[in-house]
Amino acid sequence: MQKELLTYGKLSTLLFLSMWLHWSAFAQYSFDIPQRATDRILSYNAIQVEVSGKLALCSHTERGHINLQVSGGTAPYTFLWNTNETSQNRSNLLSGTYTVEITDAQGAKHTEHIIIQPPFPLLLNPIETQDASCGSGRDGYAKVSVKIGRNDYEPNSPPYKIKWSNGLENVWESDQLDPGTYTVTVTDKYACDVSVSFEIKAAAEGIQVQETIDQPSCESSSAGRIAIAVTGGVAPYTFLWENGASTQTVENLAPGNYAVTVKDSKGCSFQATYEISAPQQISIQEQITQPSCEGSANGQIQLTVQGGLAPYTYSWNNGSSTKNLEELSAGTYTATVTDASGCSVEKSFVLQTDAPLEINLIQAKDVSCSGDNDGEIEISVSGAKGQWKILWSDGVEGLTHRTNLKAGTYQVQVSDASGCQVSQEILLNQSAGIQARIESMLDVNCESGMVLGNAWVSIQGGIEPYQITWNNGQENQHEITFSKTETLKVTVKDAVGCVVETETKVDFPQSANRSGRLEFNYRKLVINSEPEVLTDEEILFESEIDPEFIAWQWEFGDGSTSVDKDPIHVFTRPGTYEVRLTGFDSFGCSSFEINTVEVSSITPQVTIPNAFTPNGDGLNDLFIPKMKGVYSFQMEIFDTWGERLFTTHGLESKGWDGTYRGQLLPPGNYLYKITYADRNGTQSSRSGGITLIR
Repeated sequence: MQKELLTYGKLSTLLFLSMWLHWSAFAQYSFDIPQRATDRILSYNAIQVEVSGKLALCSHTERGHINLQVSGGTAPYTFLWNTNETSQNRSNLLSGTYTVEITDAQGAKHTEHIIIQPPFPLLLNPIETQDASCGSGRDGYAKVSVKIGRNDYEPNSPPYKIKWSNGLENVWESDQLDPGTYTVTVTDKYACDVSVSFEIKAAAEGIQVQETIDQPSCESSSAGRIAIAVTGGVAPYTFLWENGASTQTVENLAPGNYAVTVKDSKGCSFQATYEISAPQQISIQEQITQPSCEGSANGQIQLTVQGGLAPYTYSWNNGSSTKNLEELSAGTYTATVTDASGCSVEKSFVLQTDAPLEINLIQAKDVSCSGDNDGEIEISVSGAKGQWKILWSDGVEGLTHRTNLKAGTYQVQVSDASGCQVSQEILLNQSAGIQARIESMLDVNCESGMVLGNAWVSIQGGIEPYQITWNNGQENQHEITFSKTETLKVTVKDAVGCVVETETKVDFPQSANRSGRLEFNYRKLVINSEPEVLTDEEILFESEIDPEFIAWQWEFGDGSTSVDKDPIHVFTRPGTYEVRLTGFDSFGCSSFEINTVEVSSITPQVTIPNAFTPNGDGLNDLFIPKMKGVYSFQMEIFDTWGERLFTTHGLESKGWDGTYRGQLLPPGNYLYKITYADRNGTQSSRSGGITLIR
């Protein structure tokens, strides 16, 4: 609603009274009340605008923004900027003047001119500093000032905001500075700031103190101790404690604060205060949940610990080291709580339940015979609260007396109205089941070939005495004879009437077969120049054994035996040995074969002729030594000038035939060199002359 412009000083008294009487009719509108007689009332309920945002740029890369908070008039409002934008708020703006026309729902208009200031330099003069006298001295000084800034050029500007890194604010100077690096930030009226860092140095290294504090123990509250170690500054040092002590270490201290001043020889000082804390008494508060039933393990103890010095450690008499205990049955539980200073306190807690729910076994009758079902169990229940229920492990419910049971383990579970539950296992045994087995053997006369069968029953379990009945009519005999192939059956009954029956088939030959062929030969495993058997060489014994023999044994005459079919044996000493091979058939009868083995010494022997006649008459046509006990051999032939004419190796060598490259050599003298080795690999050499005769 628009009102005509009125001159407040010309209102008549009557009009003024009329407006006063009708003031309540316009109470819903707001208007500016004139402060002077010549002021005018501009409007009722005028549009009011509060401008905020970033209205000044700190650098050319920054952008400003305008936020409008509109009140008064009649919402909603529309906005029209001089840049034709229609949004209420603006962002990403360069510096300049922005005009917005605001129109409310009644058509009332309001125009606002807003200036975003362009960047303006904020420059500081060089920091004025004064170094500290020593590293631990707090007498450094610094001063900051503005060389040029927006607040100095715009009238009615507020003071600059100043923030020092040591916590000081809005002061240009800072004294009592420790040596170190500091930063001071100056901010103008538009929140543009500039920071500068500077260093306060020390004329000498500062005093540094490292303390070691021993707090009082639980046993003695006045046994505190403070020891300080000093570095830096210039020794010697002096110490002055607040309690008058002048030593580097103070002892027997009660709880409290202790201040010390340390000075070096240059007069630099260090001050510090240390605290001796009083040991606090440990207190334990518990919350207990009792077990619900006798035998149940669902009790709990939860602790709340106060006092002392955290952290705490816990030790229970059941071995646990946790703060709280769970799954507890009835009993006494003791906790020892120890704090970080070694102080400890102990407290016990009792968990208990009401009268127990119990199962009482009246009788458990075992099963009479293995496999029968004449077992019996009878129980009773006591200590139950309200109605109780019975459940057996085989699914039967409600019965306290069970009959016709087989052997085995039966579990019964009883629960009452309070939720308590108890169970018990009951074992029904049975007499050990009778086990009977028929065993048999053939008694053979190896000389005559006659055979007699024997069978007997082996009995285990049951209760003696036994009644034994064979299918051939014999009774109460553990052993019988048989003379044909047949099926034998036996029935065994023990003293309580338990019965078992077993049978087996026995084979019976008409006569024992006489042993078949049993022979053996032997040979060397490694061929050498000596056909005889020598000591320490492997001899293979090869047998020819007919299938009638199911087992055999070798005896080599030197105390050694073997059960291999074709064994390998080594004789370690020379001599004559009687080797015996014994074969055993399925009836236990045996046959044997004996051969004699001559074993010679393994000492190498080499005999070398001094002449040979290679004329083709078959006599002494080749030059070759005679060797015994030799396992490797090599021979070379040379003329008298040293030229090698012939070489050969191996025990199978035939020797030299007196030729060289296929040509007959003339008669004359020649040289030989022979190298040989024994079984152990020891080498020997022989050399000399040989005459070739034609």
